[in-house]
Amino acid sequence: MKRSHLALLAGSGLVLAACATSPTRVYGPGPSQTGAAASTVSLEGKIAECGHSGAAPAQVVYPDGWQTRFNEVAQKSMSNDELLGGPVTTEVVARNDKPVRPPVPSYPASAASRGVEGLCYALMDVTPAGTPDEILTACSSPAFSSATYEAVRDLEFAPKTVEGRQVRRLNVVYPVQYCLQD
Repeated sequence: MKRSHLALLAGSGLVLAACATSPTRVYGPGPSQTGAAASTVSLEGKIAECGHSGAAPAQVVYPDGWQTRFNEVAQKSMSNDELLGGPVTTEVVARNDKPVRPPVPSYPASAASRGVEGLCYALMDVTPAGTPDEILTACSSPAFSSATYEAVRDLEFAPKTVEGRQVRRLNVVYPVQYCLQD
């Protein structure tokens, strides 16, 4: 993805929208160190989002199609069912909905052994029943994508009702942070 697209993404409010929901923070064991290296505190692989003073902010890599999907405005599906009294809204944009059952991600062993922390965002739609659908992940390291995807699949949201009907929520963003214990 071109840098200009990433700049547009940052300006689009994705980061602000994702931060409106408290992230799930997963703690890994941290890399095992011995000898002289153990006494030296290194910020390599650490991210500021995990509270490491002096660490750089995570640089999240957004896959192709993320920006397009995120910027799409809900095309509210309307049905003209005479029995229902005319047009009925079936979709809404709900970027910051909080789950009633948060994810339980596992810290990837390969990342923990290398001392790498990560920040991921999951972009998903939520079905009228409250389950995630059409999930995309964007992470600061590819090592975290699979763990985030697997964890987010098990999220559960309370059904959302609009005009007396359960609706599908579009473009819900959920952040997940992977932090090592010191």
